[in-house]
Amino acid sequence: MPEQTVFLRDALNQAFKEEMRRDRDVVMWGEDLIAMGGSTQGILEEFGPSRIKDTPIAEVAIVEMAVGAALTGLRPVAHLMLAGFVPLCCDALFLKLGSYYQEFNYKGTLPVVIFSQVAGGRGIGPDHALSPEAILHHSPGLKIVMPSTAYDAKGLLKASIRDDYPVVFLTHLPTRSGFGQGREALPEEEYVIPLGKADIKREGTDVTIVTYSAMVFDSLAAAEKLAEEGINIEVLDLRCLVPLDIDAIIQSVDKTRRLLIVHEAMKRGGAAGEIMFRIMEAAPELVKTLKSPVKRVAGKNVSTPRGPIEGKITPQIDDIIDAVKGMVG
Repeated sequence: MPEQTVFLRDALNQAFKEEMRRDRDVVMWGEDLIAMGGSTQGILEEFGPSRIKDTPIAEVAIVEMAVGAALTGLRPVAHLMLAGFVPLCCDALFLKLGSYYQEFNYKGTLPVVIFSQVAGGRGIGPDHALSPEAILHHSPGLKIVMPSTAYDAKGLLKASIRDDYPVVFLTHLPTRSGFGQGREALPEEEYVIPLGKADIKREGTDVTIVTYSAMVFDSLAAAEKLAEEGINIEVLDLRCLVPLDIDAIIQSVDKTRRLLIVHEAMKRGGAAGEIMFRIMEAAPELVKTLKSPVKRVAGKNVSTPRGPIEGKITPQIDDIIDAVKGMVG
């Protein structure tokens, strides 16, 4: 199969264009899509102003318009520049989009994608760097997709746009995720990755690291360093938090008998707690046979600061290494 080597932003751009060519009902609007380009580069030129629009910085309106558009038969992709802006439209996103269609027993579809970017690691403060997946987790009608690689991002974005119900799609902006630098080979042929299927990014036998988004890369880097000391790490990329591939997690942990959960967001109330309890509920006997207690590496329970000190707050590669050594020592 022929391959092309692209940045993550270009993989997203391909997915947007392919889906807009495939289905004329796919439209998008949001903050600085045309003015700044990036993953939406060239869409105005190909599809025209009726299918892509820059909006004012008004997150509530962006999401509310998407709900209305979906109710009329369109498939909108609503862009919020940064995921730190999610709380600004919590009523529209968390309640109306994630709950109302269930509350009122709505029988139709509601195909909305909320697309945004987590920007942790740049030292730009909590209003920009927030990773809001735990907040969104508590809304019953939202799927949550958080890919790491360009390959995954393209296939999962195409699946999200085709989904008949609301999806929040969060990429990671810092360059470590390949958004600004680093390329990955993608097949020329079309592919779609089903939502809710985790992926083993590195096979191992000693410890399972369950993670997602940019922490996949930090976990892989930690695994390479640990391999030099004879510790063999398996890295499982969830790719989606909702739906969660609990079977893949259990299968991996059944092999290694040790589990470390890693995410960038704040530890308290974070996704790690939900993941662990899902394992306990689905496989209580497996939990009893673990070789060490489950651990989590996550952001500290403080506001994300501005400037380089942010690296003291969010998980680093050495934090992952230290946690693993504490489990196998």
